[in-house]
Amino acid sequence: MNEKDILKIEQLEEVLRPARKLLEVQRPRLGWIRAIREALGMSSPQLARRMGIRAAQSVEDMQKDELSGAIKLQTLGKLARALDCELIYALVPCRPLEEIRRDQATRVAGRLIRRVSHSMSLEDQAVSKEAEQRELERRIAKLLTGNPKALWD
Repeated sequence: MNEKDILKIEQLEEVLRPARKLLEVQRPRLGWIRAIREALGMSSPQLARRMGIRAAQSVEDMQKDELSGAIKLQTLGKLARALDCELIYALVPCRPLEEIRRDQATRVAGRLIRRVSHSMSLEDQAVSKEAEQRELERRIAKLLTGNPKALWD
């Protein structure tokens, strides 16, 4: 991995830091659309008119789709504007990106080491656990400093 890639990860982590706080926010039991609509004192027919649609049933369907996860981002955007809200869309990793990369490198290196260790033990050439651990750490380091795409093959 080169300096440019490291810088990209560091910059992205800086952007993600405040977003991780949103992971602690729980969606209201009946969904954001309904919670905000009701908090504003707005009926479904009123929201439908603000969205430029005819049927209040459509708003009810959108609320159901939000709860089931079937709602489209485009629809959420229209709802947000009609509720005078901002739709925020983000993929927020639950852990730091470097931690995710290291865990993946550990899995990949572990698979390689187990394969080699198994073959060597079949040939009665088994190595010590300490030597195996050193080799694991060496391979993890190599994976983390090499081509990042190699982590995901």
